[in-house]
Amino acid sequence: MSKIYLIRHAQASFLADDYDNLSNKGFLQSDALGRYFVEKNIHFNKIFIGKLKRQQQTFERFAQAFTAKGIELPDPIYLEELNEHQALDALNFYYEDFMTQNNTVKKLEIEIHENPKLKQKNSLIIFELFLKAYASGKYAANHKTIQSWSNFRLQTKKGVANILEQTRKGETIGVFTSGGTKSSIIGDSLGVTEEKISELNLTIRNTSFSQLLFSKNRLNVLSLNEIPHLPKELITFV
Repeated sequence: MSKIYLIRHAQASFLADDYDNLSNKGFLQSDALGRYFVEKNIHFNKIFIGKLKRQQQTFERFAQAFTAKGIELPDPIYLEELNEHQALDALNFYYEDFMTQNNTVKKLEIEIHENPKLKQKNSLIIFELFLKAYASGKYAANHKTIQSWSNFRLQTKKGVANILEQTRKGETIGVFTSGGTKSSIIGDSLGVTEEKISELNLTIRNTSFSQLLFSKNRLNVLSLNEIPHLPKELITFV
């Protein structure tokens, strides 16, 4: 039996010009994750990472704890299939249309203009509403540059198949990815609906890890969304 640790990247730079970059808190979360794995003597036989900057930055800071103790990690294998869905890109592209068709979004946008302090809170609510619509297939299905939810789901399945093909009996595997990708993999293991997968996406905390067991061509969920390494002040969802 093999064990897979699915790890979400640390906090990125939400509402900044470059979201795909860890925040200061994100670097602290990554450091804490690395120290925890070293303390618990959790070592990897193989490591897979997506090709997004925030995923790679999380691993790099995680790895520093191992380097400090003289513990060698395997060279990571980079898989584009572990990248996040493009709901945020889709929201930016379809925002005017989405707002026009959704009175709640209109109200939230007005509140932001009246009180800029509400920008982060309201923007998160708007994203949650859009993610549900995106996962239903309403947006980006025929867009040339923005990936649809259905194509993202196919991409994730391909990534998992690639990882499992390279996993040998008794190995411990580290997978550094994103919340949506984690939700997609876990959702398939649990056999839940697309809507439930998108809802799960919103609950995955930064640098949380979930444990999956792989045996006899079956992938089973052992744990979800663990954050024993994080103090309260470092717990974030975006």
